Amino acid sequence: MEIVWTDKALDSLKENLEFWDIHNETPSYSDKILAEINKLTSELSDNPLYLGRYNKELNLYVRPILKSRFLLYFELKNKEGKDFIEIQFFKSSKQKPIF
Repeated sequence: MEIVWTDKALDSLKENLEFWDIHNETPSYSDKILAEINKLTSELSDNPLYLGRYNKELNLYVRPILKSRFLLYFELKNKEGKDFIEIQFFKSSKQKPIF
């Protein structure tokens, strides 16, 4: 199944990666975050039956990565008969809740 990121999710990911690059003075932690995201998106793409925890208020699925330090919020969508997963938000679990 195809994985699509919204601009907002990509911007948030970029901000988080830049923060950790500056904070740690090395990109190694950012590389670790990206590796976990790639692993998760590959899992979702290959086996969408286990999506994650469903948040009824947001109408989105949530999957934690790196011992729940970061969260991916996404939804299943269908366009022209083709199912895909759209990642809506990427955030640190220490940030304010989305809503």
